[in-house]
Formats: sequence, structure tokens, C-alpha cells
Amino acid sequence: MTETLITSSVTAPGRQSHSPKDLALAVHSELLNRRTSPPALEILTELFESMYFASLKTEESKPVLFHVAYVDPQKPDPKPPKTTVHDRWRCVRLSPPIALNSTNLLKIAPASDPRTSSFAVHHDPDGRLTVWGLIDQGNSYHDYVNFDSESGPERPGLFQASITGIGHLVAYIGYEKIAELKINKLVRTAIDVFQSGKIRDVLETAIQSLLQSLQVGWPDEFPPDSADWKQYVTETWLSALRRILLRVQGIRHGGAFLMTPDQTDQGLLVKHKIAYDRLRTALQRHSVATAQRMIASEIIGDEYMEKDVEDMPIALHVDEWIAGYDLEEIRTELGGVIWFISLLTRVDGLVLLNQNLEVQGFGVEITVREEPREIYAAGDAWASDSLLKRVDYQLYGTRHRSMMRYCDKFPGSVGLVISQDGDVRVMTKVHGRLVVWENIQLQLPKFVSRKKPIRRRAKR
Repeated sequence: MTETLITSSVTAPGRQSHSPKDLALAVHSELLNRRTSPPALEILTELFESMYFASLKTEESKPVLFHVAYVDPQKPDPKPPKTTVHDRWRCVRLSPPIALNSTNLLKIAPASDPRTSSFAVHHDPDGRLTVWGLIDQGNSYHDYVNFDSESGPERPGLFQASITGIGHLVAYIGYEKIAELKINKLVRTAIDVFQSGKIRDVLETAIQSLLQSLQVGWPDEFPPDSADWKQYVTETWLSALRRILLRVQGIRHGGAFLMTPDQTDQGLLVKHKIAYDRLRTALQRHSVATAQRMIASEIIGDEYMEKDVEDMPIALHVDEWIAGYDLEEIRTELGGVIWFISLLTRVDGLVLLNQNLEVQGFGVEITVREEPREIYAAGDAWASDSLLKRVDYQLYGTRHRSMMRYCDKFPGSVGLVISQDGDVRVMTKVHGRLVVWENIQLQLPKFVSRKKPIRRRAKR
């Protein structure tokens, strides 16, 4: 089953149509607000128009997808770090540079992949845009924002932009999304429903269930009431859910997940029943192994290395090594589990999850027929009354409408729908009203150089 919003390719009556120039203006304004000297608006407009028209075509029947970074060829790395890691990005010059236009972008696009590299672009003294180089090691950034690694690099250039689909451009400054153009609609903000808000409140029951399950096997030296540790476990749980949605988004088939507290299958026809709890158990093992490694590392650092003690028990190193080895195995396991669950969405129907992220079935059909009386689009994570906007049920496709019917009838349920074009929408019932969040932040919204250390409680 494939679907998009009925209005995704046309402009609804009364709705403003946007163009690449509007995206250029958004980036130009943001750079000015940050007291950074931006390129001329005409140059930015030419850049985004060239990318936009390239995105409307295909190269050997494949979509054109790539990143660009606006990098000054005279100073490609103006503020290098004091210590350079081996996998840091590097600019490689093209000789001669290539004039930047949609035709040339189509020709050179196969030389890059958004998961690993990007094109370095800039304007010459006469204002002409060129592709003057390529930037490698993009996989570090890609893995980090998609929750496949715990650290990431700083991004090169004044700003960055990507083609992520047909007529779909996204502009960033570093890790922060500035705006995106979807065909003819400019979106300035994305809502992170997982960090706080009404969706997060509904998910809290499952998060607390994971925390309580960790009482068995919790290292003795680590307090179960540690606020830092609870935050880390929570982030791991939420990142697993985000990663599943990102995987489905990348498959470009579309899909849907239903998380419901109801265990009776009322209103559902489950065509393929399974009981797959491996995501929950892997998250439990990941949490315990992380705690064990942190404890061993901190004892080594605090009680021996900082005090320059010559003799150190070898058992500490063994504990740290074993926990680290287990953690790497579990991370690989989690990656496989997330792919397994994501691919279930390629079968028509939704994937049914309970509140512990355990798969109950796939190819699930919703049999609820009663339509919601009212549907509202949220303007923030909390579904604040002042930012709610009433929307028309009939403007959505069949997958969205069926999910709306179920979530309206069964409060406490969360429906997550991924369109074929990559849009992700989340819905639940809030104070008796069905609310839909239409522009969801899935990737990491900002750069964090390292995890905040989790401190164990001193022994008495």
C-alpha cells in the first residue's frame, strides 16, 4: 500500500505556494540573525533552484539524492580542532571546478552519496556558483544523527543543504534544520514529540516499565534512583523508536505502527500474529552493560589513574573489557532488530506494537468504521489550544484515516504513519480531541560532542 496526502502535490485553495527562493530567503535571514555574512540572496536562490530542478529528474531511473556544503575554497577548514581524529572530514579539490547548474548536478550526483560524502560549493568573485570539491567521511555525521553512533563530527561549511526526495530540499546550519521545501510548501520548524509533550507523556508508561525491569541484573555499585542513569536509559529507548521510523522513512515504501494499551485486538484484524520481544530484551541488556562499563571505567579513572597509583587490579580492566565487548555485540543486535521490525511495514497493513515495543503482529487491518468528529493539527509538542488548527479528515489518505479512526476510539493509543514520500505523522487523543503532529523531528536536532558522564554514588 502506498499513499501520500491528497494535497501533497497541489496547492490547496487559500494556501500559499512556495518556491526555492523562499528557502533561500529563510537561510539568508537565519545567517544574518546569527551575525554571519551570508552569500547574496541571488546566489542562494540560484543554488536552491539548481538543486530543486535536479531533484525533479532521475539519473538512470534512480532519484537524485545528495548533500552540499557551502565551503570557502580559500579557507575550507577555518577552525580546525587542536587534536584531529583519524575519521574527521576532509575536502578534496576538483580540477577544474564544475559550474553549478541542474544539468551538471545530475551528471556528478552518482559520485556522491548522502550517507558518506557531499559536494563543496561556493561562488567565485563574479558571483558564479561552482562545485569545487568533495567532502569525505560523511558517514560519521549520518550515523550520529540517525542514532547509529554515540558521537559525531562538526559539519563543514557556512551551511549545508540536501536533496532528500523529489522536490524536497532541506537546509541546515550545522546540525540544526533551518527550513525545508516540500514541493511547494516551506516548513520552518519541526516538532520533537519524543523529548517532551503529549506523545512523550503517553510513551512514559513504557519507559518506566523498562526502568523497573532493570532492577534485576543492575550492578550493585550503581543506584537505581540515579537521575542521570534514568535519563540515559530513556534516551536509549526513545532513540530505538526513532531509528525504526527513520529506517521505514529510508525504505520509501510507507508504513504504519500502532502502539496500543488494549490487548484484546478489538477493532483490529491481525493477519500475521507474532510475538517478537527482542527489542525490549536487547534494550535491557544494553542498559545493564553500559552501566557495568561506566562503573569499571570510572573506578579506574577516579581511584587509580587520577591518583597515579602504580598497581591496579587486573580484574578492573577485565570487567571494563567484558562490558565493552558485550555492549558492542548488543549494539549490533539492536541494529539487526530495528531492521527486522522496519521491514515488516512493507507488507500491506500496520505493524502492531504493545507499550514495551514488542511486536504483536503485522499486516494488521483496522476495522473501526466510526469517523472522528474533529481532527486537529498540533502547532507544538504539547498540543496547546492556541496552536491547534482544525483539519479536514477527507484530505488524508486511507492509511492515515484508518489510524485516526482507531486512535479516536481507543484513547491512550499512539499511531505513527510514514508516507511513501517520507513524511511522518503521529497521532493520539488529547483531552477528548484527536490530535495529529505533521512535521516530526526524527534525527538528532543538535550536535552534542559527548554524552554527559554518569556518576556512581560513592560507597559508604
